[in-house]
Amino acid sequence: MKNRLTVCASHLITLPSAPHGPVREAVGTARKAVEAFDPDLVVMFGTDHRRAFREVVPTFAVVLEATAQGDVAGPTGAYDVPADLGREVVADLIAHDFDIATAYHAALDHAFGHTARDLLGEINAKPVLPVFVNCASPPHASFRRAAALGRRVGEFLADRRVLYVGSGGLAHDLPGFREPETGAVLTEEERQVWIKSVNEAAHREGTIRELVRTWDEAFLAGVGGTSWEWLDEIGTDLVERGGNGAAECLTWTAAWAAGGQPLTTLAHEFDTNGRAVVMS
Repeated sequence: MKNRLTVCASHLITLPSAPHGPVREAVGTARKAVEAFDPDLVVMFGTDHRRAFREVVPTFAVVLEATAQGDVAGPTGAYDVPADLGREVVADLIAHDFDIATAYHAALDHAFGHTARDLLGEINAKPVLPVFVNCASPPHASFRRAAALGRRVGEFLADRRVLYVGSGGLAHDLPGFREPETGAVLTEEERQVWIKSVNEAAHREGTIRELVRTWDEAFLAGVGGTSWEWLDEIGTDLVERGGNGAAECLTWTAAWAAGGQPLTTLAHEFDTNGRAVVMS
């Protein structure tokens, strides 16, 4: 479909401290493809690391006004969000039996900011409609439900020239997100101190999960086709097979279904963090 392009990428890839490997190079390849495609609209399926949504954590939400928090060396400023179109998307999803939330404003973290900057250059370079997918505060949606949501968004926007983006990692485990959500609000400095202490304790106590690359490979094979048969199996024993961070691939699943095309893996690296860039 010439009026659709889908790119899914891990975030934090272009930090100076990040590995300078194939995935980082693939981000550049994807950015060139985005520039050539020149979308009229970017629909970005992203998540949050318990920064933006605190007292209420919706399963899915369309964001009508968004700023970037600038956390983890991310961008700051405001996104160019087409609010009226966002309201139309919400109305259409509700009409099709999705209990979608409306976020009238959200200060989005690096789950949106890094990938938006990596692919667009600036977060306000194009109109961006953020669609939040809860991945960090279980219980979260199934992969099939994320796909159903994405497919409906793609159907509603079928007559527009749209870039669909999914932002998140593959197999990885974050000790700080093993504890239940409490709704606590921390400053970024407090958060970084807490993350460091939790990670150090996990290493000291030997509770770091040893992940294997088979979950990554199964997921990439799934989005490499158009069948939905894999969606139920991929979420089975997710934390044991892919770590709690693997839930971030719910965003990729929604973007894949919205675009409606098989995705090609440009690069995949697996160590303690699964990273990849895929696109149609």
